[in-house]
Amino acid sequence: MGADNVDAFQRLVFSVPRLRVQAAALVVLSGVYGVLSFAGFSLFTPFSPDPSRIVPVAVLIFLVPFLVAAELFPRVLDGYPRSWSYFLALTSQLVLFVYALVLSGADNVGNAWSTIWLSFITLYLVNILVLVVSTGIDRSDRILLASLTEPGLLIAAFYALGGSEFGFSTYRHVFAFASLLIAAGFLVLILLVVDYLIKSNTDVSAFALTSGLLRNDRESLDLGVEARPSVETFAVDNGDRLTVAAPWVHPGPLGGFGGGQLSGNLIDALNGGRGDDEGDGTAADGGVEAGAAGDAGFFFHVPCTHKEDLSNPADAERILGAVAEPERTGRASRLVTESYGEREGYADVRFHGRRVGDKEVIVLHGEGIDDYDTGVFMRDVDHDEVLLIDQHRHDIQNGPDVEIQYGSAEADRLKRAFDDFRERLARAELTDDYAAGFAVTRTGQDALAMVESVDGQEVLWVGVDTNGLTPDVRATADAYHDEFDAVIPFSTDTHASIHELANMRESDVGAIERAVDRAVDDVAPATVGLASRRTEPVKLLKNDYNGLVFSVNILIRLTIISLVTLYALLVLWLFF
Repeated sequence: MGADNVDAFQRLVFSVPRLRVQAAALVVLSGVYGVLSFAGFSLFTPFSPDPSRIVPVAVLIFLVPFLVAAELFPRVLDGYPRSWSYFLALTSQLVLFVYALVLSGADNVGNAWSTIWLSFITLYLVNILVLVVSTGIDRSDRILLASLTEPGLLIAAFYALGGSEFGFSTYRHVFAFASLLIAAGFLVLILLVVDYLIKSNTDVSAFALTSGLLRNDRESLDLGVEARPSVETFAVDNGDRLTVAAPWVHPGPLGGFGGGQLSGNLIDALNGGRGDDEGDGTAADGGVEAGAAGDAGFFFHVPCTHKEDLSNPADAERILGAVAEPERTGRASRLVTESYGEREGYADVRFHGRRVGDKEVIVLHGEGIDDYDTGVFMRDVDHDEVLLIDQHRHDIQNGPDVEIQYGSAEADRLKRAFDDFRERLARAELTDDYAAGFAVTRTGQDALAMVESVDGQEVLWVGVDTNGLTPDVRATADAYHDEFDAVIPFSTDTHASIHELANMRESDVGAIERAVDRAVDDVAPATVGLASRRTEPVKLLKNDYNGLVFSVNILIRLTIISLVTLYALLVLWLFF
């Protein structure tokens, strides 16, 4: 997923249950927690609570405060999803139950009082933290007030159920409530410092970034420098047309921020904007499969790093504007394959290549390598002559974390291997019998199947618009080795959705297999060509990306340490 670990944001993302399920769970668990808490007090304290109190405890302590908060937060904080609000309520409900179990072990009234108020303060801080992270710190005034809902209702329920009988002094009440406000103020101060430190280094709000990623917002980062990157175009025409864009731009950083959705946007545009509307072919699940009955498009990932991320998502239009119309030829060579792993000190560094007229299409795979600086291979190579594609075929959930830096010893070894391969490829003979077939499937996950045939040799390309390959796609590609002379699986290295980065374990291999079948049936004499054109000026993150990454990685740890310290101080403050 990347040596830089900005993709660590994916660890914040998970799927919450449906709203109905969560609402039902909130009601059921309130009863369960009420019964278990009652049992704990009966077994471990000298009190003998009246069984008739179970229902009031379950309703007033474990249900009403959390149900009210779950409904209040989306109304106070515009756009905050109700499903998220209910999930936060369920989490808070569990936290309170844990404190109830701890309370059943309190050995005196003073410790019981401190435990009760520590639970109220914890709930208050949990709500503040989660709401700030998911909606932004600019709403902190609303969040501070709305987050008082749960502790306020719990305090009222505590006294409604007889809390005044313990005879706690006015001083204890003032001290406890002051502690709640001080803790909230300290937490907000920590969050403001974190936001200030990231802004001072990268001019990006940490909480605007995090909340935007969680919501999948489309935002521009006011970072980077102006550049005019090359966009290479690979085109095949066998009566229908396949156009593949290969911009020297990385499809990141994440989600809708910057160019995170670049690959999907280009694929959508190159396929005429077809999604779930009518297209050239209809899949079994209602999605669109294009290719064998019409023109189609896809995306190639070139070897580059997050330094080449777009800072403004709107610049995808300028990338699209640089997609060119190549001159095509029917002359091509057989596919040439060479592995340099053993001789160059890597587990597996492999190149596949084909001459296309007087140009070259080369595919790179480096086992255990995630990304490469743009100058590693292409520093002295004309983009008009060579299209270099990074397969990026690693496992989608267990990807490598090695990034090859320009000027390093590793980069020099890779460059020697690349130059040696090009010399060998230059000796490959051209023939006049190039044929190809292709199909693009867009059934929820964009995928390309392309079959090339030259001089009796058949090569299958299988590409998916993901960041790495799921195990089932890798297995599917391996299964085709018996049918084709070579199989080239690849991904686009998209960063379009951190939800997919976090949760994706399977792909629609059925749609991929249908695309392969259609590509095989579509094989016909074809022409193929390459072109390269520079974009209009766009902003690439370049070294600003490093500042963003370093700030996020350091301050995530600083925030965790600060929160743990805050909780420890709360315990000492209330109990000693």
